[in-house]
Amino acid sequence: MSTAIKTQSDLTNVQQFNCTGCGASLSVINPRAKYIACQYCGSVLDADSEEHQILEALGKPDRHKPFSFIRLGQEATFNGKTYQVIARTRWLMKYKEYWVEEGESGYSNEVWIYDEWLMIDANRTYFYLVEDKSGYMISEEIIPETPTLLTNDLRMSFFQKQPRQIVREYGGAEVTHFEGESNYAIKKGDRIQFAMFRERGIEYSAEWRLDDSGQEIKEVEFFREIPISRRKVVEAFANNEEIEKLKIRESKWQFVFNVAAATGVVLLILFLYSLASNGNLIHEQEFSVVSIKNENEVISQPISIEEPGMYQLDMDIVFLTENSSTYIFAYILDENKTAISTIDGDFYHETGYDDEGKWTESSTSSSKIFRLQEPGTYYVQLFQDTPTSAMGTLKIGLRSGILLSRYFLIGFFICLIAAAIAYNNKG
Repeated sequence: MSTAIKTQSDLTNVQQFNCTGCGASLSVINPRAKYIACQYCGSVLDADSEEHQILEALGKPDRHKPFSFIRLGQEATFNGKTYQVIARTRWLMKYKEYWVEEGESGYSNEVWIYDEWLMIDANRTYFYLVEDKSGYMISEEIIPETPTLLTNDLRMSFFQKQPRQIVREYGGAEVTHFEGESNYAIKKGDRIQFAMFRERGIEYSAEWRLDDSGQEIKEVEFFREIPISRRKVVEAFANNEEIEKLKIRESKWQFVFNVAAATGVVLLILFLYSLASNGNLIHEQEFSVVSIKNENEVISQPISIEEPGMYQLDMDIVFLTENSSTYIFAYILDENKTAISTIDGDFYHETGYDDEGKWTESSTSSSKIFRLQEPGTYYVQLFQDTPTSAMGTLKIGLRSGILLSRYFLIGFFICLIAAAIAYNNKG
């Protein structure tokens, strides 16, 4: 929000003293500052008096941690000039935001939080760097040719050649936290009203304060707010120790992002390959459906397994009699004829006629993936649940080299989540 650039001609020595509340070392750089809020305990002190008495307690600063690496006392270089951070104000906005969707438009109720960092140079020229979760902005106080506050038609302009623009945001903001120096006593709950419009990517805003009655305007300011990229802000603060720590931390997140992204690509390729791969057919055998009965011992030929791993058993019925069904289940047996896994299939082939002509519905295949723990000789034993007149041929097939698609897909999504987290932290 408000970012004013002003010049002070008076140069005074920096004041240094200990916080009356917690004993932390404090410095006052701005010669006009009458108050200082301790960033360690939240006490507001009288900066003018020798006693530096506590005037107010704003609350624990830990509840209002900065969004990024910027801290009081840091130095930054903007446009060739070195500035020092001497204050931060956190604002809570409750406002209306303009929206347009599918030919309709209106205003929605929104809530937003942002910080104002007060920057000052050796010549006592200062400005605010505005920061929120979406990025940074630098604003300049301007003198408009056509000063306008919020109008009934919700359109504003500040200059004669500037077309009247739709108000993008309007509402109020209040102070929820303050730390550092100030030339007036900032209190929690201090409020401003504002209205903002946008032209060619630049935001213009009017801010005004009301008196205690809330009826009369006692102060109005106008601003032009220009976005600045995070990269340029990091470059401006490059000489601070926190930036070195930030670069190390972000490089680690960059590594995590690269590893997660590369692993995710590999897992996605394996997932797609597993969908297309049916493994290697190592055994195939056919049985007449009518020959499979509970009282008959129908066992496949011996199946030689050379190595443990994932295998898939397929059961497929061909030439099944129309309008018939059968339920077949099978045991996978080890060399001692002990069952180690099962598979079943409810097979049917139904046909008929309706208003649209002949219809057909069928289920003629079933498969199961299982693990064989050791090499050896294995068998498949078949049973039919109930006697049936169905005619057809049952084919069984055992495949090796099976890849479980679901594990690749789960791994891919885990990598996707890890990459998203790393992306948000790598800067």
